Amino acid sequence: MLSWLAVWCSGLLHINAAYKGPRWQFYLFKPLTIALMMLIVITGGEANTYTYIILAGLLFSLFGDVFLMLPKDRFIPGLLSFLVAHIFYSVAFWQQFDGEMVWWLPSLIGAASVIIFLLLLPNLGPLLVPVGIYIAVIAQMAWGAGEFWMDTHSQTAAYAFGGALLFMVSDTVLAFERFKGPFRLAVVLIMSTYFGAQGLITLSAISG
Repeated sequence: MLSWLAVWCSGLLHINAAYKGPRWQFYLFKPLTIALMMLIVITGGEANTYTYIILAGLLFSLFGDVFLMLPKDRFIPGLLSFLVAHIFYSVAFWQQFDGEMVWWLPSLIGAASVIIFLLLLPNLGPLLVPVGIYIAVIAQMAWGAGEFWMDTHSQTAAYAFGGALLFMVSDTVLAFERFKGPFRLAVVLIMSTYFGAQGLITLSAISG
């Protein structure tokens, strides 16, 4: 319980610093929040493949966080780091699936992803291909988590699916903020859903 309180406080301090400063607090508490989640997985997760893969996804997410918050733009390294993180999460989720496909689920997720891509398309410029690939990868990650939940209806799968959906929300708001223009509530929307997504995925690694 205390470890999750530390996660919550760290995330809140980062969001607060994004609006009010100080800058050191902004730079410290974003990666620290993910590092604390990694510690929760290390100390509370079972020694199995799923746990290790989720831990690897959290590690690359931490790398992505550092790249994206640097004063000099490191958007592509950040994008690649999170791409690898989503691939790790995808492997973890699909590895748990052993049943019949629910085909309406990828149809819904795919349609939503195409709409988001088309809305962003006029503003993507040279990042059209990297962003398109990223959207496809995170969409299939959410699909894998959804199939995992539809197949097992376990608590672990529910956490995974909830985290994957929140990740899609967070990255969608981030993309619109970056390519369509900033707005005041962007940081709190992006980071609250992002920390929530990572927290649910972390819970999936320690719930079973």
